[in-house]
Parts: sequence; C-alpha cells; structure tokens
Amino acid sequence: MSEAPNLQDYMLPVLKLFEDGEEHLYKEIPAHLEAGFTLLQTDTPKRARIMINGVIGYFVKALVLEKTGNQRFKITTRGLSLLKSKPERITVKELKQFKEFDEFIQSRYKKVDKVTPDEAAGSIPEDAIDSAYQTHKENLADELLDKVKQGTWQFFEMLVKDLLVAMGYGDPHDEGHLTQRPADGGIDGIIKEDKLGLDIICIQAKKWDNPVGRPEIQKFTGSLESNHARKGVFITTSNFTGEAKEYVRAIEKKIILIDGRRLSELMIDYDVGVGTLKTYKVKQVDNDYFTIV
Repeated sequence: MSEAPNLQDYMLPVLKLFEDGEEHLYKEIPAHLEAGFTLLQTDTPKRARIMINGVIGYFVKALVLEKTGNQRFKITTRGLSLLKSKPERITVKELKQFKEFDEFIQSRYKKVDKVTPDEAAGSIPEDAIDSAYQTHKENLADELLDKVKQGTWQFFEMLVKDLLVAMGYGDPHDEGHLTQRPADGGIDGIIKEDKLGLDIICIQAKKWDNPVGRPEIQKFTGSLESNHARKGVFITTSNFTGEAKEYVRAIEKKIILIDGRRLSELMIDYDVGVGTLKTYKVKQVDNDYFTIV
C-alpha cells in the first residue's frame, strides 16, 4: 500500500481483534494491527491513533462494539454477524445499513454541500477527527475518574474547590475553600457565587463508591437552610440514585448533582488535572483570497 491508509482501511483489521467475543482494552489495538497487518508500516503513529479512535467511535455508534468499561470494548451480536459475512473490507457504506449509524452520520453531514459521507470517509474527514476526539475524551474522562478515586478525601476536596474556582465561582485567594472534614455538619464548604459574595453556594463532596441516596441529599438540603443558602452543589465520585434525583427536582432549593462521570468531564472542560498535549487546526480554502485582483 503506497499511500497512507484511510479510515475505512482500518475498520476490518480493528474489528478482527474482537472476533473472539472477549473484552479487549483499547491499548491492545496497535499491537494487534502491528502483528497481523501492514497498516502501521505505511502510517505515522500519530495518524494511526487518529484512525483507530475514529474507527472505534464509528463502531460504537453503529452498535458493532459496546463500551464495557474504562477503555474496554466488546463485540456485539451485530458485530459478529458483520464478521460472519466474511467481508473483504468494511466501509462507511456497510455501517450505514444500521439505522443508528446512518442517523448519526447523516446528521453530521446534513449541512455539507456536494460531499457525501462515503466520499468524505476516504481521507481524514472532519467528522472522523471529531469522532476520534470524542473517543479520546471519553477515555480520558475514565482515566481521570480512576485517578480521583485513588486519591485521598483531602485531595478530593481540594480538587472540588479548584474546579469551582476554575468555573468562575468564588475567589481563589479568599473564601474559596472547604471546611475541615470532622465537623462539616452536612456540608464540606461554602463558596461565594461571585467575587463580591452577593450569594453563597454550599458544597458537599463525597468520595464514595456506592450511589448517593435521597437521605444524604435531604441532610444536605437541611444544611442549606441552617446556612441561609438557596443553592448547593453535591459532588461525588460515584453516582446518584433515582430517588435522590427525583427529590432534587421536587424541592424549591436549587441543588446541582454532579456524579463521577460529569465531574471528570468538567475537569477536562475547565483544564483541572489535565494539560493540552497537542492542538490541531482544521483548515479550509480561503476563497476570498483567490478573488483578489
């Protein structure tokens, strides 16, 4: 293969890793491709990662693979049926036979004139880059959450404070801190909603493995009353029960629930605990430049 392989060239080789029906880690894919295929011999490591991320993103959208955990994937019945047909190649066209993928891909290209998804998939379409980025972001969120869970409760409370300040709440040099753990009285801290302190937000940070239920939220709500606060944020490394969510929707107080997954996503969005490795610019022709006399 003289030219660098495109996204569709990666599809069948990547899926073959999963044909044993077992769960596989994302990091197994490059070694699998290197051992049985020539793709990586004609591609750069950086570009190969983009292609692999794009393929995994497409397969999950098409329900050919399912995400089973932190950077873990497993083939579905649909994926096994696709391999059983012994295709010489898997393309976007094959994936579009699945309703979920067809709707996804059409929604991405509905504003693009004169370019079909099939044509765009031949190189590195913007959609493939976006799909690869989303897959990377999901994997990064999983990795971040694991790191947070491994830390101490003191570190977790510091992280919560740093995140809220990064989001524009409180003042990093003033009262944007959490109270001492032993006497939290139902809350872990109070932070100013703005730098003038016109309103306050009560914070509860729970580094738990088990789901947070309604009783904990009720206790937190009572703490808002005793602190004359109308708003609160309850953050946990686990998740919330349905009863807890329903209770928050029913009360007058404004309480935001942030579970572990949402926490890691916010950390990425506000650059807390992460750094930018590389920045890619997606460019297009400047037609105005070519009309200059």
